Amino acid sequence: MFVTMKRNKLFTYALIMALPVLGGSIVTSCTDSFESLNTSDAQVNPDDLPFSSQWLEPMTYCYPPQQNMFQFWTNLTIDWYSGYFMTPNGGFTNCKMAVNRGHSGGMHENYYLHIFNNTRRIIANCEEQEENILAAVMRIVQAYGTLMTTDAYGPLAYTSVIEADDYTTSYYFDSQQTIYTSMLNDLGNAVKTLESINETNDATELQNLASADVWCGGDIGSWIQIANTMRLRMALRLSKRVDEMSAAGVDLKTIAKEAARNTLAASGGKDILINKGLENEMWLMFNWGDCGFNANLVTLMSGMKDPRQPLYMTKNTDEILHKGYTKESKDGTTTYYKGTGDSKTQVEQSEAVSAPTNSGYYGIRFAFDVPNKPNSWSTLSGWIQGDNGSSYSMPLPIFKGAESYFLLAEAELRGWITAQEAGGSVQELYERGVRASIQNEVDYRGPYANLTTPINASAAADEYLNQTSGQADLDDPIDDSLDHEAMNHLGAKWVGGDQEQQLEQIIIQKYLALFPLSTEAWAEQRRTGYPRLFPALINQGGASYVNTEEGLRRVIYSSNEYDTNAAELNNSGLKLLNEENTSKTGITGDNGGTRVWWDNANKGNF
Repeated sequence: MFVTMKRNKLFTYALIMALPVLGGSIVTSCTDSFESLNTSDAQVNPDDLPFSSQWLEPMTYCYPPQQNMFQFWTNLTIDWYSGYFMTPNGGFTNCKMAVNRGHSGGMHENYYLHIFNNTRRIIANCEEQEENILAAVMRIVQAYGTLMTTDAYGPLAYTSVIEADDYTTSYYFDSQQTIYTSMLNDLGNAVKTLESINETNDATELQNLASADVWCGGDIGSWIQIANTMRLRMALRLSKRVDEMSAAGVDLKTIAKEAARNTLAASGGKDILINKGLENEMWLMFNWGDCGFNANLVTLMSGMKDPRQPLYMTKNTDEILHKGYTKESKDGTTTYYKGTGDSKTQVEQSEAVSAPTNSGYYGIRFAFDVPNKPNSWSTLSGWIQGDNGSSYSMPLPIFKGAESYFLLAEAELRGWITAQEAGGSVQELYERGVRASIQNEVDYRGPYANLTTPINASAAADEYLNQTSGQADLDDPIDDSLDHEAMNHLGAKWVGGDQEQQLEQIIIQKYLALFPLSTEAWAEQRRTGYPRLFPALINQGGASYVNTEEGLRRVIYSSNEYDTNAAELNNSGLKLLNEENTSKTGITGDNGGTRVWWDNANKGNF
């Protein structure tokens, strides 16, 4: 029986493993020294670990189950940029578009330390031992992590890491086009391998997979569907680069047609979740006072009367005070004041309070001059807590299955696949996606939402799909200067119209269904422009780094990349980034306003 992997002959070095800190007990937010907080000083040869342990790290760190890495991963960057979340803590300057390199490297370091470092080693060892099924599954995991990372940053050191030997000291970068081509090839080959399994001849390998697989429990059919859903996702991500991919010998329409035959939609759009007792750290981001809900998401759900809203968020967690007012509680009595310091004057509760506790859903606008915590924005909608705060045990989300229906709907809308190949009309697929999402969220988040009345998913979907109201206006309960009229006016009810209008409805519902997977939501928002996000009020980074109107288009490279691979970062990484950039604002280089390759400013959606 395959219990341990052989020592990797391709690329060995002293890996600082993250496994010892999976159960860390740090209980305060951290803003400095993220790398030291997310690693152990103990050096462990990963090949000496049991097989299941070797697989655990790359699979689970696709949604990090360690609190500091989780915050560093996306909660200081992409969670905010996507319009899902926002911080009430103005000490984090990314929220004001003054991009902080020290807070922008989490996706990069999580990928190279916890995912890619392991997947490339496991794949090489499995292939050396002709464990092709295991190698195919790990290639899917590797593509999942790589996709998140290249979509965030652009060019990456990829092929050079895979091909490195003991003497390699620097790692050249690949273009995003090259990385996408490699991932599509890997996924296509993985599907072929998994479709050709002989259950008798491959019994030992399948048994090993079942012992280590925390995504699908060894279900090969689910792995095939994940790979195909990713292929369709990636083909559509490149919808503004079809000609360039074709010139490189990659036919995206053919890939979409092949993948559409067996996506997660074929199994009813089931979610892929890790339910192995690991801690879901999002609750802690709220508990620390470093995270809140973004006004973009809240106003979309409120205005559209989305039945998933109480499954995603609570109403305001405390009284909301108008700007300039404070309160003090002592001996069971609360006193309200206007002003601060010696000049403050006592006032009535009715004057100070904008909204009583638990009275409505409220979100924080991105990119305004939010003060440091604590402040009134800390009291807006919160993370669902479950019984006695049990939402820490909520399974980790990897794939929201409803996405597959929206991918099929868009592929059909573009004429890449027929209704017969997609399994229904564009409208039918759109509505199935909405229904699958509502049902899945009732099943997944319902046990943690503390609802007084359970949601009947079928009835809720029927009512929602007849709603015509769009996003609500942003009416900030604290500061009127943050108010803004709604940016998105279509309701959930299918209205048809031209291709652009149909795409808008598809992407907005995909955006709502993907929550809280902000990396994918942000990528789709940048690609299509939907949903439209409230514009930034301030840009403390400056217009030469990020265009205020366009907003952030990418995450800047990690300081660790500059410290350890500076020569190649400059010689190949930044060179490729600039070559692939199509920004019309004059922004180039390693800045938040530079566009990644697929974010093509020279083409519209159709």
